[in-house]
Parts: sequence; C-alpha cells; structure tokens
Amino acid sequence: MATFTAVPGVLEAIKAYLERFKNLPGANAASVIILSSQSLKEGPDETHKLGIYLHRISIDPFGRNRHLPPKPGAGNQPRKELPLNLHVLLIGWSKTMQEQSLLAWAMQVLGSGTELDVADIEDHISGSSSGWQDQDRVQILPEDMSNEDFMRLWDSLSHPYMLSAPYIIKTLRLEPVIELASGVVESIVLPMGELE
Repeated sequence: MATFTAVPGVLEAIKAYLERFKNLPGANAASVIILSSQSLKEGPDETHKLGIYLHRISIDPFGRNRHLPPKPGAGNQPRKELPLNLHVLLIGWSKTMQEQSLLAWAMQVLGSGTELDVADIEDHISGSSSGWQDQDRVQILPEDMSNEDFMRLWDSLSHPYMLSAPYIIKTLRLEPVIELASGVVESIVLPMGELE
C-alpha cells in the first residue's frame, strides 16, 4: 500500500518510463514534462516536449469495498484502502507541428495498456516510508471519453485546446492513516452509591 506521495511519484515514473524510449527513430530525442495548472496556463515555450497533465483524481468504484489485512499487533481492526484513479492528458507540448509526432510517439510507447510496478515507481516517491510492496502496480490505459466530454474538459482548462489524448492510471491503492494516541490517558473512578 502506498502513501499520498505515490501520486506525484507515479507521474514521475511515467515520465521516466517514456524517456526510456526517447531515442526511437523519429522521436527526435523527445523529452517529457509534468505540467502544473500554472504551466498549462502559460503555454509551451519554443522547445518541443510531451506534456503530462493530471486533471482529475477519482475514487475507483470497483475498489471501494476492499479491506486490507490487519496490521500485526493492532487486533482485528479492518483497514479500508483508498483506491484512486488518476486522469491525465498527454499533450503535444509544442508551438509547431512537432506536437503530432510527440503525441503519437507517447501513444505508441504506452500502447493499449502499460503496467508499472514497485521497481518502476519506488525511485520516484519521496520519503523512505512510501509503503509500496512487491504486489503493488498501476496500469496506464487510454481513457474512453466522448468528444463532447473531451471538449468540455478543454473548455474548463486555462489554455486553449491543444492536441492531446486522455489516459487513466488505475488503481493507486493508498493505505489508511492510523490515528496515533497522544498524551496521557487517565481514567476517573466515581463511586456508585454507599458501601455497607
């Protein structure tokens, strides 16, 4: 199970995965950038990059009722996981026709379903207690989105439409935060009547 640091970590892992293939013939040593809302607003500079923009985080409806095994020494208290899906846009981040090649290159590299596991992601998650285990993995899939929804999405963004493709990253499983008791616990005993 991962912690919240896995969200930016997964984006960095996708960036690193794509850059492994930047020297494919015709890719022109493609580079990748993770876009913030501010950088999306400012628009591309004169360089040519593929942009990854996280536009939405949703709860995976198929994982809402999964429970994790109890932690050792914590009794039989069930722990609900928080299953997240990350919705991203791959954007041809260029002011020229290079945007077409950049987006097509990224779509070919990711194909119809790329899987990243702990070996791909762990190096990109800050902190030593990220919680990722050997069985944890995410899938990067093309997201099924109607033209109307796709254009409505771009209408809500701070930049005019750019050549892009929607993808979904499924399923990032976050571990619940366990509340730690702090301070001294005291008990008060009150008499319940007179002793005989």
